Amino acid sequence: MLEGLRNSFWFSALLVVGLFAAFFYALFAVVPYLAIFLAANFLFVYVAVVYLLKFWEKGEQKLSNKFPSASVIIPCYNSAKTIDRCVESVFALEYPRKLQVIVVDDASTDATKQKLLQLKKRFPSLEIMRHPRNQGKARSLNLALTKAKGEIVACIDSDTYPARDALKRMVRLFNNESVGAVTALVCVEEPRNFVQKIQEIEYYVAFGFWHTALAELDGLIVTPGPMSIYSAAALEKIGGFDEDNITEDMEIALHLQSAGYKIRLTTDAVVRTDVPDSWAKLFKQRLRWLRGKIFNGRKYRHMLFNSKYGDFGRFVYPVSFAVELLGVVVVSRILFLHGGNFINDLLGAVGVAQVDASLVTNLGIYSGAIVNSSVFFFLFTIMVWLYIVWLSFGIAKQKINVWHVPPMVVFMTLYSMFISFVYFSGMVHEIVGTERRWENKEKVKA
Repeated sequence: MLEGLRNSFWFSALLVVGLFAAFFYALFAVVPYLAIFLAANFLFVYVAVVYLLKFWEKGEQKLSNKFPSASVIIPCYNSAKTIDRCVESVFALEYPRKLQVIVVDDASTDATKQKLLQLKKRFPSLEIMRHPRNQGKARSLNLALTKAKGEIVACIDSDTYPARDALKRMVRLFNNESVGAVTALVCVEEPRNFVQKIQEIEYYVAFGFWHTALAELDGLIVTPGPMSIYSAAALEKIGGFDEDNITEDMEIALHLQSAGYKIRLTTDAVVRTDVPDSWAKLFKQRLRWLRGKIFNGRKYRHMLFNSKYGDFGRFVYPVSFAVELLGVVVVSRILFLHGGNFINDLLGAVGVAQVDASLVTNLGIYSGAIVNSSVFFFLFTIMVWLYIVWLSFGIAKQKINVWHVPPMVVFMTLYSMFISFVYFSGMVHEIVGTERRWENKEKVKA
């Protein structure tokens, strides 16, 4: 029984969390809270300012007048609720040449198969492929690539609905052979509840402002799964998608960067996608994303601080990890601070013991000038974030109204703590070695 306990996930996870807690306690005992707070915010503001400068430098992109042949691949699994609208959106795309459309059903167990047969009657040119057993998204994409005839390959999720002109606008950025992929502005499709409204703002910021700045640095880390288009020649050269990867859209982007290809972005092309509608589903999705980030970080560690990969290797890639790790440190420090105060009050109330909260933090050792400086710096950080959010709404051609304020406040405060907690959980899962898996993919050992 004890042997089984030692080999269990929960035993390993508790051990890892305990080691993390000991490390953070030792760190926080040596490094004052304000030092951690100021260092983290300085990095966040520095990175934001660098990206703002690149954003302001953005000029007109050279566009190609050619419209190469194109294949559209739609991998799907249990997509009966969304596949109709997705396929209809694809066939409604305005493109000067006839599109090859391939849907790969990854052994769905719902009514997806029946839906596809009905769609085939409406769209006779639709090509349908089906796995006899569940294989995962990356393998579905690779299977379709064996049948794809286009010079350009568009990969679209089955819960995504591109605008009619999206493909036409994206293709024009393939202006030379060094361009391996092109991405678009990904937006949330009709946010219905508070969780989705927070993600609406997050998507405007992430795929609008941040991706615009990253594209200026040739630093895009991901080709978003909802819709990205690729050079068929580039995909063939790098061997397609990694079938053992739970974030194939990040892995393919890093692979393209590693092979010397450029990834371009146009925010004039808009695609809308369904997003998780509960905190539990959002946590599950982001845990997969962040575990994939850690896993791919090890796989492509040769690019970190490597000048061979330009600004991407020197700055973008390493900074992306530094920001996330500092986020974990800051959130851990806040939890230690308030956790210590809570224990102090609780134990004092029942008369069991008195915990000295100064062991956790002692702001009294700082002069008023330092505290006031930190407050001003914090306010400056908030102002920078507000400006970025405002820019992001402008990129998406959306107006901020009063209903955006509550989710915006949560996005700029508590949501960052949620993401840091997910990242911490991802680190624990990767260290413990739990299974990496797509929601519809067979288990892959860590």
